[in-house]
Amino acid sequence: MKKLIYSVGLIFVVGSMASCNEDPVYYELKDNPDQMHIKASAENVVFNKGLADQDAITFTWDAATSPVSAGDPVSYSIRFYDTNMKGEHMSELIELGNVTQKSFTHDELNTIISKWVLPGEPLSVTAQLLCYVDNATQYVKPIPSTVTFTATCYEKYPTYLYMHITNTADGTAKVERLEQRQLGTGIYEGSFNLRPCTYYFTTSLEDYPAYGQAEGEQMEYVTEGNVKQFAFEQTGQRTVIVDTNNGFNDCRVLDIVQLPTPGLIWICGNGCSIGWNTNTVAGRLEMVGTAREPYYYAWTGDFVEGGEIKFGLGNGWGDQFFFAPEANADPVTNHRLDMYRFQDNGGDLKWVPSVSGRYTFTLCLLATDMWTKFEPAN
Repeated sequence: MKKLIYSVGLIFVVGSMASCNEDPVYYELKDNPDQMHIKASAENVVFNKGLADQDAITFTWDAATSPVSAGDPVSYSIRFYDTNMKGEHMSELIELGNVTQKSFTHDELNTIISKWVLPGEPLSVTAQLLCYVDNATQYVKPIPSTVTFTATCYEKYPTYLYMHITNTADGTAKVERLEQRQLGTGIYEGSFNLRPCTYYFTTSLEDYPAYGQAEGEQMEYVTEGNVKQFAFEQTGQRTVIVDTNNGFNDCRVLDIVQLPTPGLIWICGNGCSIGWNTNTVAGRLEMVGTAREPYYYAWTGDFVEGGEIKFGLGNGWGDQFFFAPEANADPVTNHRLDMYRFQDNGGDLKWVPSVSGRYTFTLCLLATDMWTKFEPAN
């Protein structure tokens, strides 16, 4: 009897081992046929920066229905990929809702596709439409439909912009170069000594493409013909900031405080954790504004109630400082900021916070609107 039980058990184990060696069987979702048959309004598209906000291509498709129940709601999304390098070059999904056509502007598609190819080089691009079915009890695999077209992109953000300046008094001309603080932002900056003048911008040292004045600070992108120039009527050092992004597309000439050493501001004093130490790495303020607002600097750290604070701009005590507007000014309530100076030109005035704790001390260095802010750190 024991031998019989042993034999049956052995057969069971061997049978189990054999079944474990078999390849697992996975459930596969059913592929449903393409009902949408997406179409593109053009087979070849050359994107044009001068027509950035205008439609470049339109996709249309037939309405799809659920393969489970005709009453199921459906929705669509679309994405784009490099036809020959799908695994490496693919956009995010763009939700479309329940529509049967979608247009994209020159700027929208150029922004997506220009990441995969150099300007001026044609690229085969596939538009993939996906239909999503919402069934209460059964998951339906997204239904795809694709169409291929050829796209040629333009350079959206050249490395530099060139400011062509003509002085009003004598007609002399010069060209200044503006740079991006961070490549790929499309926001350009340069600081120059200006006199009354007219000016416009180009993306190279050639005459076109150019940015001229549309109205006020707004710019117009010009590829040929007349370029309307901006006018500046003051004299002095100014910072020119040009934002070529569609949401702004403007040029601003700002009077920003020019620091003795660009970007160098440090905090010191027994009213903060830095103590009376000059130009420490831990005490340096950071430029916290966007590329459009490079005049905000701030330091976040521990402050001490009743202690003293000032901001240095050089290497030691003999250099210039931002001093408090008056002796013992409380940064919590007194937000005035005066131009930096040497100590002998007004006294060694310091801020004295009325609170202790972790705070952020911000300086606004827009010369026409200088101020401070002191608020609890997040």
